[in-house]
Amino acid sequence: MELVGTRTKTSTRRRGLAGLVAAVLGLTACSLGDSPGSQPSPGADQVAASLASALEEGTIDGLPLAGDASRAELDYQQATGAMDGLVPEVSVGAITYDSAGTTATVELGQTYSFDQGDWEFTSSATLTWTDNQWLVDWNPTVVHPQLTSTTRLYYERTQADRGSITGAGGVAIVEDRTVYKVGIDKTRVDQAQQDASARALAALVGVDAEAFAQQVAASGPQAFVLAITLRQGQVPPQIGDVAGASALETTLPLAPWSNFADGLMGTAGEATAEAIEAGDGKVVEGDIVGLSGLQAEHDEQLRGSPGHTISIIPRSESQLASLPPATPDASSSSSGTATPGAGSSSTQPSASSSGSSGSGDEQLLFSLAAVDGTDLETTIDLELQRKTEGVLAAYTGELVMAVVLDRQTGAILAAANSPVEESQNFALTGAYPPGSTMKIVTSLALIRRGMTPDSLVNCTETAEINGRVFHNYNGYPSAYNGMIPLRTAVQKSCNTAFMNASLDLSPDELRNAAASLGIGMDLDAGFDAFYGTVPTLDDSVVRAASAIGQGDVLVSPMALAAEAASAASGHTVVPYLLTQQVPASTGQALTESEAAALRDLMGAVVQSGGTLSQMAGVLDGAKSGTAEYTNDDPPKTHSWVVGYDDRYAVSVMQYTNNGGSIPQDVVTALLS
Repeated sequence: MELVGTRTKTSTRRRGLAGLVAAVLGLTACSLGDSPGSQPSPGADQVAASLASALEEGTIDGLPLAGDASRAELDYQQATGAMDGLVPEVSVGAITYDSAGTTATVELGQTYSFDQGDWEFTSSATLTWTDNQWLVDWNPTVVHPQLTSTTRLYYERTQADRGSITGAGGVAIVEDRTVYKVGIDKTRVDQAQQDASARALAALVGVDAEAFAQQVAASGPQAFVLAITLRQGQVPPQIGDVAGASALETTLPLAPWSNFADGLMGTAGEATAEAIEAGDGKVVEGDIVGLSGLQAEHDEQLRGSPGHTISIIPRSESQLASLPPATPDASSSSSGTATPGAGSSSTQPSASSSGSSGSGDEQLLFSLAAVDGTDLETTIDLELQRKTEGVLAAYTGELVMAVVLDRQTGAILAAANSPVEESQNFALTGAYPPGSTMKIVTSLALIRRGMTPDSLVNCTETAEINGRVFHNYNGYPSAYNGMIPLRTAVQKSCNTAFMNASLDLSPDELRNAAASLGIGMDLDAGFDAFYGTVPTLDDSVVRAASAIGQGDVLVSPMALAAEAASAASGHTVVPYLLTQQVPASTGQALTESEAAALRDLMGAVVQSGGTLSQMAGVLDGAKSGTAEYTNDDPPKTHSWVVGYDDRYAVSVMQYTNNGGSIPQDVVTALLS
């Protein structure tokens, strides 16, 4: 039963009783004004409002009813029981009275709301003044004017086809693929054998045997109890030897292989209780919905809108047999004959609102076709993503992250983590200090103050900032202490040169330079991403630390790749993933002359004598960096390489530096 989702928009548009009473007071007064003195009984507006509210609540139990109240409630439940919980929004229209004022006819405007449009019609109800009160003379035409005592409404919901997630060139990444639901069909195995079968199947497919056996035991005698869903080719042939085991073929939206960019693409599956609750009536049990990643963030677009059909069908023989005859004191309208000329209509021209679907007791009243989900277009290069994941697969014991951008546009072509965090998306969302890779940002801030790559900076052995002493990294060549060109300070990665120079920077210059390189902006890019933070720095010590990528500066591998792409392309590059949602920079635009100076600096890093000279021929420009992230002695550090070639900008981070060359090795493997 699709009990929750079928409420759709009606669940958010229900009216309270007080509002309905107020709404009908004016209508009642107008009707009575035409026949002064013709109403010896009080107005029927309060009972009319109660009836409208009852129809919205899905029960007439408690209404003041004429005749057999229990029969009326059963009749109502039979008339609406196949609507799967769908109820209308009901407004009270005109109320008219007979000449004696003892019979009132109430118009009820009913609306069933769906994403694609509304179904609207008007029914009527008769109220009678009996024993000093108004009573509802129940008739199934109150529910719909074409219902009779032998028919009922029937609602059917059709799920839309889910859209795909595509990559560069429109290649499908996530699309419907064949899967098999593997489990125990309890109708095909004797009860005495069910526990053993459950445990045997669990062992074959690698699920918890005890938990699955308990689940089988607790399920109904007709149940199919799911153990696991497997891709095509993964179902063990031995399940044929397990009594009651079955593999039911179906489809799910999946990437081309298990764990492909799953931290980014996410997963989809049958709606959980949480997804149903969060769906605000648009998601029902059995729907396929996004559960994580892009699948969840863009679920509404991918899922589309279900189709809806409402018909009149005959009541079943058992229903008719259970309904007692109408009591003699019921009004003449209790026969349930449809009102002559009554009909239904839709406010949407695309909806079918009439037509026969079978016998004389069957009629299509309303239909809306399902609207299939639309594809979500990403920039991911399927083969480059495959290659990136393959390279990182070798690092099973540590976290290594890599991002590859189109250096000209910022399109994210690949983003992955090593298998230790296979279901996470740290390459795009992680927040880490960038270490010496930040010196490119600081260099831009200095260039904007008039420096060039040949300008001299002071690379002292130590730098004392407001009483705190900073050092260069262990092994820094002392021959390059003193006044050296900015180019050499970047090439050799002198910490103190940038710390000393930072004293002349205003609090926001570093942040502005970072924004010009695609770092530190708060952007809505349509996917879970961290573009970094570079706060305004009033404290000179923090500003000095931030100048070399410590302090309060944080970036993701994706954000740092933008630094290389901006320098390489000659303009500010902002990484993006969705082709229809490309975020724009909110920072000062990087100029070509500024970028040329940065390329000079980064080019020196891969030349002879640079800290990444071993990558000459792989990268045209680069910067390495280490960043402390613990207070240990010595502290643990992240290890970074960021750079570009003639096509790509790449950023690779090893979470815990072990003194090796993993980031360099990964870059070489990716670009070779």
